[in-house]
Amino acid sequence: MQDHSQQQDTAGPIGILCLWNGHPDSPRPQTFDGRRVIYEQVQGAWWQALMDDEPGLCAAYAEAARRLVDRGAVAISSGCGYTVRYQEAIAAAVKVPVATGSLLLAPTVIRHLPPKAQLGVVVAHEKYVGTDLLGIVRDPEERARVAVDGISGSMLVENELKRPTGMAPLPDSDTERHLTDAVRRLCAAHPHIGAFIFECTEFPKFAPKLRHMTGLPIYDHITSFRIMFEAMTCRA
Repeated sequence: MQDHSQQQDTAGPIGILCLWNGHPDSPRPQTFDGRRVIYEQVQGAWWQALMDDEPGLCAAYAEAARRLVDRGAVAISSGCGYTVRYQEAIAAAVKVPVATGSLLLAPTVIRHLPPKAQLGVVVAHEKYVGTDLLGIVRDPEERARVAVDGISGSMLVENELKRPTGMAPLPDSDTERHLTDAVRRLCAAHPHIGAFIFECTEFPKFAPKLRHMTGLPIYDHITSFRIMFEAMTCRA
């Protein structure tokens, strides 16, 4: 096993921690946002299990992160925004940068806004997110500034709840419709929203259109990934 404390070559691949989908040999893209990537599925990390924080998953994520570093990963990201639940454990397990998802940005983004403005957060399933995952200080006034909605009725979420998950491509149009509806609901219910965070790793492809529609900043998984990548001292 490699010494995880040694200096890393920042031109190496980014390691992606993936959900357990029942298809260990499923094909995956070899690049993400222009960077070479390698993957590790986390044993037992079905989507619902991650939502429920099932026992043993925290340790499984930490071990998978160590395997990625052993394989040469110079930083760690994830394939699901809810992996932020284990951010601290994963970061403690390796000596490379770790950014598990866009929800990590919430404490910073809310401070980008005027004191009376609100932060809209759109997630895959609105039932499974709270201030514990947003990292927001548990101040009642600050919590009141966060409004959450999701796409729990979408084909995407329905597919993720299967064991194993379906492998047939899902129509982008369904995800886009549910995501757009969630954004519109938040804007109608909370007219003082000043920015959005999109949790799901499937959402960034729709962000440009929704930025244009709302005229507001939208932070997503790629935003989080790029902050980590740009901060690394050497780039390929």
